[in-house]
Amino acid sequence: MHMYAAALLASAAALAPPTPAPRRSRIYTAVAEPETTETKVEPPKCPLNAEAQLLAARDAVLRASNDGVTRQQLRTLLRRDGDLVPPDETWTGGIMQLYGACRPLARDLLRKIGEARDDKPSLREQRLDVSGVDGESLLVAEGESARNDASLFLQPSSEIQKTIESVCAAAGPRLVLTLNPQFRDVDDTLDFLAKKTGLLGSIGGFLGGKAAFTDSMDALGFEETFSLQEFVVTGTQVRIFKAYPFGWRVFALSDRDDEPAISLGSSGDVRPDYNVIAEVLEANKISPKIFRDVGRGKALVQGVIDVTYEDIVAGR
Repeated sequence: MHMYAAALLASAAALAPPTPAPRRSRIYTAVAEPETTETKVEPPKCPLNAEAQLLAARDAVLRASNDGVTRQQLRTLLRRDGDLVPPDETWTGGIMQLYGACRPLARDLLRKIGEARDDKPSLREQRLDVSGVDGESLLVAEGESARNDASLFLQPSSEIQKTIESVCAAAGPRLVLTLNPQFRDVDDTLDFLAKKTGLLGSIGGFLGGKAAFTDSMDALGFEETFSLQEFVVTGTQVRIFKAYPFGWRVFALSDRDDEPAISLGSSGDVRPDYNVIAEVLEANKISPKIFRDVGRGKALVQGVIDVTYEDIVAGR
């Protein structure tokens, strides 16, 4: 084992919470890639299956790494019964079921990154949840060349913030990733309180607000380089997609299985707004899928979207 990998795993083990903790954290990172001939890169299509998502995530990580982004955060959908689905409350097995679905993706991603660097990394894993039921771990990919070593925090939470900081310090210019961190990327009341100073901020952070943790991640240089999320908007399955260096784009799943997702527009650097997406569907007279399936409303297929996300925002 490389001294680097041994040091990281030992550090993670030493800094792991000594008592069961309900939440854990993760980090984002990347490594510089060999220079290549610059070519125009087109925005990737919205992934519709696990293999397409894996390759899109790999490419986003490598593009960011080439640009010197060595701390990276990724959010993905997970495979269940052959389909990509959100990591949400519908997983009846909770965080450990999510861990079981996310772990193969993490290992495949590290291998794909290594292969793209003409390397064959060996993988080692250190569980970070002392309780064994919080679904957090650190994966270290040891490359044949030490410069290709990479680390990935799987489902991290704020409980392992110190471990993330320690690993980032040891990794230097090497790649450090966080995959599906255990906090939402939209704020709730506790997050609002946690951003306050003084007593209110302390209370918000203690009760679960993520501000202190995300501030630490920002200070470490983490950048969200890949995110594929799905939710239902007025009865229609919608995916929002971000892949470095491109901004957020919005897609609806087609009523046809043989065509790609349908573009609803883009929102640039700002995460798409649910209400604006709903307005896009309304402006294009898209009925909920349960009605479309029985012929009540036009089919949601390529070519039916005339009013885009940008049009709605510009008209406000």
